[in-house]
Amino acid sequence: MRIESVEKRASGTVKIAVGGSSFLFREAYLAALDLEASIIFPGNDLDEDAVDRIGLASAATEADRKAIALLARAEQSRFLLAAKLEKRDCEKQAVSLALDFLEKEGLLSDRRFAEAWLRSKHGGSGSTPRKLLAGLRGRGIDAEVSAAAMALVFGADERNRLLGSAAEKEWKRLEKSPQLRSRELRAELKSRLRALGFRPAELAEWLESEEAAALFASSGE
Repeated sequence: MRIESVEKRASGTVKIAVGGSSFLFREAYLAALDLEASIIFPGNDLDEDAVDRIGLASAATEADRKAIALLARAEQSRFLLAAKLEKRDCEKQAVSLALDFLEKEGLLSDRRFAEAWLRSKHGGSGSTPRKLLAGLRGRGIDAEVSAAAMALVFGADERNRLLGSAAEKEWKRLEKSPQLRSRELRAELKSRLRALGFRPAELAEWLESEEAAALFASSGE
């Protein structure tokens, strides 16, 4: 099929007419699809495979246009953004190409999304390291990025605040457990807090704090 016309447009896009159809695509997608930019000129004959790849480049360009509109509203994770685009009738392969491009350009970042999401949870009640990490995993963020974001957003003071809040809630629950003797309550509290994702060292320090002493004293323990 012969290229009938070529029109260079803004943002590195090109519109071509070929075989009675027109395609608008980013030139950046050609290399990703093993096509040379030099084949795009009026009068050049393209085989069916090349036209199919250009069609995919066009679909990827449409997908990244929709993705950029979503990113303009808020940070997105790659996993969630892919799902949103597929719901908007974007082809899976085109979505993958588009998101690769956006990551390379710095417009899409799981790290930025993770940090923004964690910051939105700062004032939330009931947050614990385990819940926060599970929330990130459910949004497609891998363990390494999640841990780095947690370390950046939730420093020692913030983790201590989370720990104090979680300890108070768990202690109130434990006080309602008649099967536990008084001397067993603290050990069970420590065990529950570890299960919620708090580190042994920070637990040991908190249990010796004035905050912990006040909590235990308020219950008469």
